[in-house]
Order: sequence, then structure tokens, then C-alpha cells
Amino acid sequence: MIRTATQLKAKVRNLSGGDSKKAQTLIRNFIMERFLERIVLSQYRNNFILKGGMLVAAVVGLDTRATMDIDTTVKSLNFTKDNAVKIVEEIIAVNLDDGVQFQITKVTDIMEEHDYPGIRFMLEATLDKIRQAVKIDIFTGDVITPRAVEYSYHLMFEDRVISLWTYNLETLLVEKLETIMARGTANTRMRDFYDIHVISHQEAFDREILKKAFLATSAKRNTTDQIPDFRDILSTVEADASMKKQWDSFREDSFFVGELSWNEVMASVKVLAEVVL
Repeated sequence: MIRTATQLKAKVRNLSGGDSKKAQTLIRNFIMERFLERIVLSQYRNNFILKGGMLVAAVVGLDTRATMDIDTTVKSLNFTKDNAVKIVEEIIAVNLDDGVQFQITKVTDIMEEHDYPGIRFMLEATLDKIRQAVKIDIFTGDVITPRAVEYSYHLMFEDRVISLWTYNLETLLVEKLETIMARGTANTRMRDFYDIHVISHQEAFDREILKKAFLATSAKRNTTDQIPDFRDILSTVEADASMKKQWDSFREDSFFVGELSWNEVMASVKVLAEVVL
């Protein structure tokens, strides 16, 4: 186990090949894994369900998808803001003997359009002289179809896994697909387009579960009335110059995207949409 900044920097140096963006991604991911393992060892292990970019990165590999934060949903908890702070304080107090210390720096409510209500925690993690900000979004009320799954998460720098609850693959995909439908050309989440492309090309999913999950998520988010127009929405999104410009910026800023074009990624989104329509 890595316990010092010197050990971490040596590992990162070997893997990043001098790429500063990749090096920062590796450090951030290491720190976020330290938080995940604390969840696993806490009394709240069965209440937290991992979703979002960190789950995508775990599924497809960090070279293929990096993330800036941890997204989770919680179940069977009284998740008021005060109680949420108490829970997170208990989690970060778990002693792993890994040299990492967490401190809560800010707590805010989340209520974004078409998303579920939640609470955002900003943490500062320290390992010797390394300081890393970590954002953790914790939501409630998510619809998971048919249910959460127990996932063996492979730690980045160690030959071992931790077992935690996560979204099933189909729910992970349809939340992104529904967001693309609901937001149309107002969407700024280019990572959702990318995630659909990379996951649908690398991982197998159940088509019937995908359909059921899409309908359940759309019903929860009150967007079922948009489903008949989904094909037209996608055509409009693909033809929109500002959306293509956003994609080009995302591609330039994200080392893992490579040369993937806007038309290629939209083709993948359209293929997945046809499965649920």
C-alpha cells in the first residue's frame, strides 16, 4: 500500500510518461479511491451506490475515461444536510493507515434540472505535502433498474479489489441517454456522449433491461412525453454547430478521447437510442 507522497509520485511518474494532465488524473483517482475504501470499511457500505464517471473509469479503464469527482446515490438513510455531514465525517475518520487525511471544506445543496436532489461535498485530501481537492456528489431518489449490483473494484496501484455497490450498466447508460434527450442542444455534458460511445463499444448490456431502465428513468424525471421526438432531438443535436464546438473543446481538454469525431460519437448515441425506442 502507498503510504507516502514519495511513493505516490514515483508510481505516477512511471505511469504518466511525463504527461502532466495524466499525472494529475492519476493522483486525483488515487485519492478518490482512498475515499471509496473508507466507505467500504464504514458502517455505511450498504447505503452508498457508486455511479457516474468514476464507475465508468473503473469499467473501461483510466486510460479511456478520467473523472474529476465521485458521484453516488444513497439508500435507506435519513439524508438531511446535517445528517449527511455526520455520515461523511464518520467515513473520512476511518483509519486505513494510508497516510491520507480528509477534511470537509464546503457543503452545498444540489438541485440541477432533470437530476435528483443531492448534497455536494468539497473535501481537501492531504498526503504529506500533496494536497488534492475532491468533489463528492451524493444524491437520493435515483431509480435503479432492476437493482444495484455488487462490483469488484480493482484498485489502481494495488493488486487487490474492494467490493462496493454500484449502478448496473444499463441504468448507467440510460441516465446519460435520458439527459441527452431531455437537454437537447442545451446540454453541456459532453462526457455523457463520450461515455455512451465507449461503454456501448466495450461492454455487453441487456437490451430488454436497457428499455425498461430508460422508461423508468424517463418516468421518474417526467420526460416520457419527449420519447416520441427523441430521433428528431438527436438529429438537431448532431447538426448544431455549438454542440460540435463543445465536443471539439472537450476532445482537446481530455487526453483519453483521442481523435473521436462528433459524427462518430453521435452515431453511437443514435444506435443506443434505437434500442430503447
